[in-house]
Amino acid sequence: MLDEKPQYESGIELTAMCFADLPEIVRLYQEVFYDHFLGHMGGKFLRLFCAQFINSSANQGYVAKSNGRPVGFVLGSIEREPFARFYRQNFWLLVILVTLRYFRDAYVRKHISQRLGCIAAALQAFFLRRQGEGESKGERDRFAPARILAIGVRSDYRGRGVANLLTKHFCAKMKQVGYKKVGLSTLPTNQRAIHFYKKDGWIIEESTPVSLSFIRTIV
Repeated sequence: MLDEKPQYESGIELTAMCFADLPEIVRLYQEVFYDHFLGHMGGKFLRLFCAQFINSSANQGYVAKSNGRPVGFVLGSIEREPFARFYRQNFWLLVILVTLRYFRDAYVRKHISQRLGCIAAALQAFFLRRQGEGESKGERDRFAPARILAIGVRSDYRGRGVANLLTKHFCAKMKQVGYKKVGLSTLPTNQRAIHFYKKDGWIIEESTPVSLSFIRTIV
């Protein structure tokens, strides 16, 4: 899923994600996260999900391209609750899409209980939307870390330093807008990702049975 060696690929262009990138990003997300819940949510859901990282001051996505085609991406946010607006704006469509995937995909049925926190957050965001619409600016804290939410690299570009370039690019962008730290997390069982993050300069901040959190100072 992630690079293990900082052998940088030449000819890689890093750009902000745009709507023209979405079809490739969705396919890449499904490839990279085939064993994760969101990777099983289908193209329509993932298109909505990834679109929230385009033209947003809060949720930002960057793409690594080779010969004009996406070969990697990084998604991140400066919001404490990065998906609240996503839930509010797409609530009923998400209900339909999740319900359809529940009946069509055995993986979704098996793991839906692990997403109850997300379902509760979606319900809260929707039913408190009138109160919450004006909260975005207040939820941003320059002393709190920005966060990387997902990194993906195409299988034939792994081991070429693409993930290193993506994390470096995201951190540089966060530094430009005044953030001093960037955080991220992964599953404790994801040894490939953990190995990459340690080599990439991330420091373990917190460990629980279900999550391993990393931090990087970018001052």
